[in-house]
Amino acid sequence: MAGINSYCRTVEDVQNVIQHAKLSDDELHPLTQVLSFAPKIEVQEKYKFLELDSTLLNNLQNGQSLVFRGTKDENAVLCTNKQTYDVKEAETSNSLLLLPDLRWPAQQTVAETGRMLEEKQVLGVFHKYYELRICKPKLRKVHQLLEKCLYRGPEYEDDIVKTGVKLYTFQDLLDNVQASKLELKAELKENMAFCINGAWRFLEHEYHFRVLSYILNFVDENSWPINQVNKTETLQSLAALVPMDILDQCFSWYAEETVAASKEGEPLYRLLEARVCRFLAEVLLRQAGKFNLEEFLLSWQQSVPEGMQTSEKYLEGMALMDKNSKPEVIWYFSEADLPEDINERIRILFQTREKWTLDEIRPYVQRLATEKVNVNALLTKYARASSVGGVRYYSAKHAK
Repeated sequence: MAGINSYCRTVEDVQNVIQHAKLSDDELHPLTQVLSFAPKIEVQEKYKFLELDSTLLNNLQNGQSLVFRGTKDENAVLCTNKQTYDVKEAETSNSLLLLPDLRWPAQQTVAETGRMLEEKQVLGVFHKYYELRICKPKLRKVHQLLEKCLYRGPEYEDDIVKTGVKLYTFQDLLDNVQASKLELKAELKENMAFCINGAWRFLEHEYHFRVLSYILNFVDENSWPINQVNKTETLQSLAALVPMDILDQCFSWYAEETVAASKEGEPLYRLLEARVCRFLAEVLLRQAGKFNLEEFLLSWQQSVPEGMQTSEKYLEGMALMDKNSKPEVIWYFSEADLPEDINERIRILFQTREKWTLDEIRPYVQRLATEKVNVNALLTKYARASSVGGVRYYSAKHAK
């Protein structure tokens, strides 16, 4: 039981309140906590209320960390080890009291001396709090930071030192990117970043192509099937051309271990068709504007190792095709270059192409989808659907 005092409450005062409320003293806990309000200070500036679901609360109580991330120019997010949450201010019509050391019934003991009083001070009254909503991590900044310190080969590393280019450790990236540890690690892996001397880097595109070409040419020179590549022999033979850690990392991006082994007992590897084909397609498309589609498909197939088959599905999110033009054309259009803001991304997409089929546009909005809001739901909200000849198309919501 609690009261709000403007003077020092006594046990007799409490007994009178119990009597006027027509309650029995035997039905109540013996401890009465008397509330008073602290002198008016800027408590609201010192404390904020944050609403946590049971999972987040349990994580916090079990010693896990919750970290706010964001610069002064960004809306704050809260990150666990594996998830990112938007932080939104909300209002409540109820008064939220900040009251340290309040004793709950489970913390109270039966007193033999009758009713007791304890003074408790309310530090502040709040009508706003912050609520959390699962959101996509803001990973575009990873590319913005690492594009400034591309790895071009050991011969250029002195220039990095001389020019004072900032290099980023994993902790540096965590401090700058609004993402959880697991989400950041996944992004680095997906985009083929590597760690050298403690700093995370991207390979410069031409250097990346050179290293991959060394590997593919060595496989071709030895007439190895694409599923019987000897990693040890490959790395040892190319170590004079490329630093071993770079070579090893690049090999791991484009090959996976099989259950087979060489005569010497060395494990054999399979070149990953989708990754090899996709990167070599990017090499061709980056060199030109619009490319004759038929000529591109021929050049692309000729560029990949024997035993691999190119497929248009490997181009999703990287290139657009116009099969209604004469001749049919293809051009480089990377999802990675689009903004994270959904409104700006949609604007650019419909500025680039007036109408899209679901299969065409999906790779360019999939990254923004969540468990609750899938691609179809995003398009329903931000685009207009129509059917032409039985085919469903999406266009700008306010297009003429």
